[in-house]
Amino acid sequence: MSAYTSLAAINGEIQKNDIIMLCDDVGTGLLEGAATTILNQVIANASGEIDQACANIYGQQLPFSPVPLSVANMALTITCYRLYRRRSVPDEQNKFFAEYSRVRDFLDAVNTGDKHLDDIPARDFPQGALTGRPTIYSGGVFGYGVVSNTM
Repeated sequence: MSAYTSLAAINGEIQKNDIIMLCDDVGTGLLEGAATTILNQVIANASGEIDQACANIYGQQLPFSPVPLSVANMALTITCYRLYRRRSVPDEQNKFFAEYSRVRDFLDAVNTGDKHLDDIPARDFPQGALTGRPTIYSGGVFGYGVVSNTM
């Protein structure tokens, strides 16, 4: 399980008391035990969202290590958005929603190959797909004709 952001980075975006409020389901008022587990799961889910979107283009390089700055920044945005979402904060009131939407649109474009992460080299072969069945011949090297070209 990858983790592309950290509590230290999240503290730069969300005040510690708010992080505790967003993660503390037990009501201890502390960021420990179950609250830490929840935070780590939200971070892992955000990192997984990035991995899923990048797998089509950067598959062999996943999980990213070291974590590129662009990936860390996207993971931070997704994590902050998801922390508020888990408390059922409507998107209109979630201060990370607009930024999350931009990150999600960018990741969708990365998945289709329309955009690339600036600090990570993409695979060096074009994306492609098999568009038809190969022609199979019978009779060895010289063949006696087409055996099958249909499904």
